[in-house]
Amino acid sequence: METVEYSRSLQWVGNLRCPACARLTPGWRSSGMSECFPHFFCSDCSNVIHREADKELVYEAATPELLAQIAATLPVCPCGGRFTPGAGPKCQHCRAEIPLVADAVAYLHNPNMVVLDGAVCFSDRRPPYWVRIVA
Repeated sequence: METVEYSRSLQWVGNLRCPACARLTPGWRSSGMSECFPHFFCSDCSNVIHREADKELVYEAATPELLAQIAATLPVCPCGGRFTPGAGPKCQHCRAEIPLVADAVAYLHNPNMVVLDGAVCFSDRRPPYWVRIVA
């Protein structure tokens, strides 16, 4: 699997603070121009999936019915969890969920995909890649 490295000095690399342990986890955030919507985090880890086929479904409107339709087709994550609407990435220190998704239907149009250090990004159009945040 390819590793994509992002320098901490880049403007789209930052930290998410865990609500449970207050420690920081570095991550990369896609720009809004990349239109990485919709994307879904794993229920058990910080892996994320973005499928262009889902974007075609929600491009004009995001509804609870479309969310349910997409959710029924989301695959199992290699860690054993499942890509799930409403899930957020997990703290790399204590594994608590970092809540990024307040409203799963509204989140369908969020173009800013966050991929934490050590997570894998999956797609329906390109091979998966592992994200590594470097100095």
